[in-house]
Amino acid sequence: MDLHRNLPPERQEMKDMIPQYNTAVFELYFQDLESIYQPKKADETEVTTNSGNSQMTMRFGRDNRVVYKNLETDVMIDSRDFMQKQFLITGPPTVRKWKIGTKQKEILGHKCMEANFRVDSVTTLVAWFAPDISNSNGPADYQGLPGLILGVDINEGLRTITATEIKMEQVDPAIIEAPTKGKEVTAEEFEAIRKEKMKEMQLQHGGGPGPQMMIIRN
Repeated sequence: MDLHRNLPPERQEMKDMIPQYNTAVFELYFQDLESIYQPKKADETEVTTNSGNSQMTMRFGRDNRVVYKNLETDVMIDSRDFMQKQFLITGPPTVRKWKIGTKQKEILGHKCMEANFRVDSVTTLVAWFAPDISNSNGPADYQGLPGLILGVDINEGLRTITATEIKMEQVDPAIIEAPTKGKEVTAEEFEAIRKEKMKEMQLQHGGGPGPQMMIIRN
């Protein structure tokens, strides 16, 4: 994630205080049409800045997100830690109407093809999939292409996911286990909770001086 990209003009001085990029390492295990995407390690870097009566703490790198998918049974469970609470976002895998392009590039020796999807007026996705790995899965909630997704680019480098190692070997079925801890909600319910909490934080920030906290996670 490029942490400098969306800093507002009044926060430009923060570029000298925080690293430009936040990087986390995840692993994707898949067998047939079942998979799990989870963090490999949980390192954390914390940076605190002070401005007047406000304090802002940014924690980078620690991400407890786990995404389980079964494309055969049309089930996805996205386990996320939000505002110190664990949620299980359950429902079918995210459907995207990918548009396969003509560009190609090599990732770890695999010739990958480009696919594009426009989420909304401000968000675009570019996925790179390997047709020679005949699995329609991919990292996080990305899937639905004729080959394993080895790379994703959100908004031209704002966030990127890139495979750094591929091992084609037998997977222990016990590894691909759906998460069970947390409050079960739908994607719509989680989005409503997220918007409400962000609104509360904005109101607190505008209501008067006091300590403020921002937590950035991948």
